[in-house]
Amino acid sequence: MPPTASPGHSSVGESGRTTACRFTVLGPLRVHDGSAEVRVGAPQTQAVLAVLLLRARTPVPRRELIAAVWGDEAPPGVLGALHTQVFTLRRLLEPGRAPRATARTLLTTGDGYTLRVAPEDVDLTVFELRTAEAQRARAAGRPERARSLLVSALDLWRGRPLAGVPGPYAEAQRTRLEELRLAAAEARWEAEIVLGGHDNAIGPLRVLAAEHPWRERVHELLMTALHHAGRRADALDVHAQVRRALAEELGTRPGPGLDRLQQKILTTVPERQAGDEAGLRHPDRPYGPAQLPQHIADFTGRNDEADRLCAALEKGPIVALSTISGMGGIGKTALAVHVAQRMRHRFPGGQLYVDLRGTDPRPAEPMEVLGRFLCALGVRAGHLPTLPEERAALYRSMLATRQVLVVLDNARDPAQVRDLLPGTPGSAVLLTSRSRLVGLTGATLVDLRPMARAEALELLTRIVGEQSVSAEPEAAAEVLDACGHLPLAIRIVASQLVARPDQTLAETAALLADERRRLGAFKAEDTAVETTFRLGMELLDAEHVRAFRLLALPEMPELSVPVAAALLARPEREAEELCESLVDLSLLESVAPGRYRYHDLLRLFARQTACAEVPDHERTAALTRLLEFCLATALDAHRVSLPDDVFPGHVTPLRSEGLDFTGPQKATAWLLDEQTSLLGLIEQAAGDTSLSLTVCADLLLAADPLGRLGAQPYGIERAARILAEAARAAGHRTAEARALYMLGSSVQHRFAMRRGAPSLDRAIELCREADDRTLLAHVLITRGGGALALRDFTAAHAMLTEALAHGRALASRGIEAYALGFLGLALLATGRGEEALAHCREAVAVTRATGDVAGQANALHNLAQVCLRTGRTSEAFHHLHESLRLWRETGSRFREGLLLGAIAEAHNLSGRPVEAAEHAARARDIAEARGDAGILARALAQLGHAHRAQGDADRAQEYYRRAESVFRELGLPDADDVARHLKEL
Repeated sequence: MPPTASPGHSSVGESGRTTACRFTVLGPLRVHDGSAEVRVGAPQTQAVLAVLLLRARTPVPRRELIAAVWGDEAPPGVLGALHTQVFTLRRLLEPGRAPRATARTLLTTGDGYTLRVAPEDVDLTVFELRTAEAQRARAAGRPERARSLLVSALDLWRGRPLAGVPGPYAEAQRTRLEELRLAAAEARWEAEIVLGGHDNAIGPLRVLAAEHPWRERVHELLMTALHHAGRRADALDVHAQVRRALAEELGTRPGPGLDRLQQKILTTVPERQAGDEAGLRHPDRPYGPAQLPQHIADFTGRNDEADRLCAALEKGPIVALSTISGMGGIGKTALAVHVAQRMRHRFPGGQLYVDLRGTDPRPAEPMEVLGRFLCALGVRAGHLPTLPEERAALYRSMLATRQVLVVLDNARDPAQVRDLLPGTPGSAVLLTSRSRLVGLTGATLVDLRPMARAEALELLTRIVGEQSVSAEPEAAAEVLDACGHLPLAIRIVASQLVARPDQTLAETAALLADERRRLGAFKAEDTAVETTFRLGMELLDAEHVRAFRLLALPEMPELSVPVAAALLARPEREAEELCESLVDLSLLESVAPGRYRYHDLLRLFARQTACAEVPDHERTAALTRLLEFCLATALDAHRVSLPDDVFPGHVTPLRSEGLDFTGPQKATAWLLDEQTSLLGLIEQAAGDTSLSLTVCADLLLAADPLGRLGAQPYGIERAARILAEAARAAGHRTAEARALYMLGSSVQHRFAMRRGAPSLDRAIELCREADDRTLLAHVLITRGGGALALRDFTAAHAMLTEALAHGRALASRGIEAYALGFLGLALLATGRGEEALAHCREAVAVTRATGDVAGQANALHNLAQVCLRTGRTSEAFHHLHESLRLWRETGSRFREGLLLGAIAEAHNLSGRPVEAAEHAARARDIAEARGDAGILARALAQLGHAHRAQGDADRAQEYYRRAESVFRELGLPDADDVARHLKEL
């Protein structure tokens, strides 16, 4: 039914902490509220926040803020723009603050602003504290402590500082912060060398030297590390390369530090380092194995997962065991190698690595792997034990006196890895597998998901370059969405773009938009996403392959166990076991107990293999079972949610049984949980000529309580439009009438009454032709409600009177109640207040008698409007608050916003502008969050009235103008009312 017409935050606490938010600037600017990342918003907003963060707890004058953010290009009205950014930041940092409450985090101080944040809540401050403490530790002769502090300080970095933040201040700070990071890195590797970890330092120092060829301190450290590793020639070669580069590029010579170090290397042998006594390599001992694959230079993201794994590997007194699971292409191996390389300094006994080929038809045998590991640890091939248990025992014995990191990549199951696990503390294991290896006791389990949007964008940028991504940001986002934020897919696409510099991101996005060609596009040399997926599917037996394919057929973002059971024609328990097995193999995700979903690319792969290898009749049968199950369940939900209401469809006998609901709350909850899935299924079925349009239309009608709750108006509109077009093309007039009713109803829920009218008028014609009085009554009520909003009270009265007659003839109390309530408003508008009151009271009585909670809430709202305009103010407020309570019980945010706006109107009419502004602001916030234009316009108009009554003409004018604009766009006569108020200011 249409809406009716009307004639992670805390501020300063006892502890002194100013905000529960944490801020990162050592990478992209991010704000975390303790549970999730908070979106900062526009680049200018980020720039303002960056200045305030880097000058935290210090007043920043407005003129300095403007210069820092806009520089010499400050536009006219820049002060107003700054106020807008500050207002946005205050709402972001203190969302729970009342409208007139004093800000406690972002303060106005003098002619500027001060951001009050605790030092420990900004990663830069923590970085500076740790590096300063490291300097003190080094000066006190505690290199171990200095190294630990520097490692933890550098771990705070997440990429280029203030990445993407505009403005001259941010650019200058980026240069300063990069210098701080480089100095810390130099100090970190200097401490490593002092402690004897010269072998560990060589690789990272080579990377630093390549990135900063003119920074002589880095080259000095690299030469020192090579010298102490016994690689005198390599150390001298570094000096020669630097000298040659400086001469050719800059026409100068190395500084005295590099030259003195060269002379020292020429005249001395490496000194024994302190770390030698701690068990690091000695010249007379064999080196430990170093089998880790090469680190991926552009490894991106996964910071939380990496930190968690690193922490697990440092457990010390126990055998540290960590497992990484996830779908193919998710980046398990890359993360394992990244973590292993990062932690290799903790394992001086060496690093072992093996690909266990868990997805191959012939995975690696533990006996074979043990032989390779034992040889790497120093056992000669001719001395290897011949029995598996003896090899495992010798392996554990050799690890008992060493600190070794073992990386077991691509494991099939726990049985494959048990003999490869150390038996004593000191060593650690890092394991990857598509399966969740839950049988490994004491393991730290990390289940990888697709990359976050920011991480995926950073990975693409690192490979193709910032200039390309910045030039086409929207196309870049489309490419990443098509890749499903899967690292393997992103890498393949990015490598193709690098290899084809003339191809734009927009062209790539257009290519990937075609689902039929998308998987084929993710192929590069010997790597392909489809091949990776097929390897996972080959681990399945026939029953699981069938489930993997059939579950991907419906256009549903999530699948419940009952839905899976209907698709598979299996009992619920068996269907759940199949789904859980697919989850364990990372072919399906579990989003909540009993609810599952595919990764987008896995769904596409499963669906394509189903179309290629499952017969048409079997696919049609699966979707038919699902449609009929959903319809049977939705009909029961409709029956329970709208008691005594005659269903307006013509349900044919169904072969599937649906769920049974014991009360309206559970029925409504199911509809709300499944609304997106139901609408997607209707759209899909409407375009499939092998499926029933009648069932589709009945399913759409059965979802009508969603409309009454204001849930998914755009989703219902889209599904109804597609179904109406399909029914019209097929000549199915009954299905067309139902679809047009739902189409017009959903459009009117957005207050676009004029745009919804043609669909409803055509539905009325079709209903009259078919003598379908049940559906006709529903359409007349909806069309009459729209006429009320357009102030065509004569037409509204006629349509609602006819609807009431049909409802009573059909013995439908639901139709009767809605018709009575809206008819009351039509009577009120034509000056018949007492009749209006009687009709609305009768509507409330009917809904209370039938137990229709949503209907009662609607009837109380209508009754309150009549009471308010007939001098019964106290009673009006009582009914409004009771209606609000009932709508909140249903979970309808749409109706909650509608009622808050109505309460604001009542306060304004009663001379209480402060209370009106409070309720209107809450209605506005709900409307803005949901995109409800009609509720937003009403809330803005009430805010204008409230501020006008309080003497704030400027604010009133601002709200009135916004309200008028929205009302005009919707084609509502309220726009003229607001325009008159504007003229009166």
